[in-house]
Amino acid sequence: MKTIAAFLTTILGSLNFFIAPNAWCAYPEKPVTLVVPFAPGGSNDIVARQLAKQLTAQWGQPVVIENKPGAGTAIGAAYVAKQRNDGYTLLVASSTFTMAPAVVNTLPFDPIKDFTPIAMIGEVPLALAAKPKSPGKDAQEYFAYLKATPNLNYGATGVGSIQHFAGVLLSQALGNNMTAVQYKGGSPAMTDTMGGHIEFSIGSMTQVLPQIRNGTLRGVAVTSAQRSAAAPDIPTFQEAGIKDYDIQQWWGLLGPANVHPTIQEFINLSVNKALASKDLIEFLAADGGNPKPMTVADFKTLVHDGLLRWSTVAKQTGISAK
Repeated sequence: MKTIAAFLTTILGSLNFFIAPNAWCAYPEKPVTLVVPFAPGGSNDIVARQLAKQLTAQWGQPVVIENKPGAGTAIGAAYVAKQRNDGYTLLVASSTFTMAPAVVNTLPFDPIKDFTPIAMIGEVPLALAAKPKSPGKDAQEYFAYLKATPNLNYGATGVGSIQHFAGVLLSQALGNNMTAVQYKGGSPAMTDTMGGHIEFSIGSMTQVLPQIRNGTLRGVAVTSAQRSAAAPDIPTFQEAGIKDYDIQQWWGLLGPANVHPTIQEFINLSVNKALASKDLIEFLAADGGNPKPMTVADFKTLVHDGLLRWSTVAKQTGISAK
């Protein structure tokens, strides 16, 4: 009898796991909003729209995108932090979420206390995209040009953004104090690079690779330790002489503080299911990205570890909000 009882307890527990979201609140009963804290056209926006299609198909409810750019993602993040924690408003966060707190002391939210990490989406290397007629026949010559030329400007997407960190780390490696010009998103930074108004921008390959392929930007180097299969002809920073340089962009979903665990698990499972779809795998791979499914607990660890890592890097390198 004890064996039968234990078996039935296990089965009922499994059934509760699968039916709990509907039994508890029938989530989602209405449209879900994904807030992108950047202007349209950036990698966060591109990835969010692809994920929204998958979740809309799964849930039978519209998953809509709302762009709230500005202040290095602080405007969009602060907005989500103040919403109801019912799972209907989620933040499409990126590596910048763990970087900005390292250099900005006046953020209108606490990155740990005010948010619930829910699901990892994927990751992608960045690429240094230079204006089309930039000097140097290869990455080494281009970096030599950057090193020797004072008062250069490059594009970033806000103080403490991954582009800001990537540019400052490159500037320090070259020994040249280049200036970050801050934009509300990667798309306007890329546009100004194409127009020759700034020297280069460092953006995720999801965003810049199409422009590199059509010749409107010059792909100089990628930030990952290995070359990207999506652009095998573009060398890494390390190959070009920038020692130990390795930075990658990630994207994930966060909710306001204290989202119910049942809703967290439901969204996490739904995102992981989407990441296993052929359409999303091929979409990410086409521009150098990779799906990165995780449990809620693992994604929470990634976010908290990132906050610690970039705080340490900022202190060691002197990266600041100036």
